[in-house]
Amino acid sequence: MKSFKHLGVALGFLAGTTFGSGIAFLFRFSPVQLMLSVALFGLAGILSGLLTSKIWYNQIQEH
Repeated sequence: MKSFKHLGVALGFLAGTTFGSGIAFLFRFSPVQLMLSVALFGLAGILSGLLTSKIWYNQIQEH
């Protein structure tokens, strides 16, 4: 389970920060808004990565 959590956090953080910087680029945010966008989407990515890894781990354990 530990490796699934680490993988979920890493991939979620990567996806969230990439998405946040892309949104900031498209909307031409100022530097402060850029940092806030990347930070918030990074945290959201971490949470979704943890949730996804927990769901996948539970499905693997059922089979």
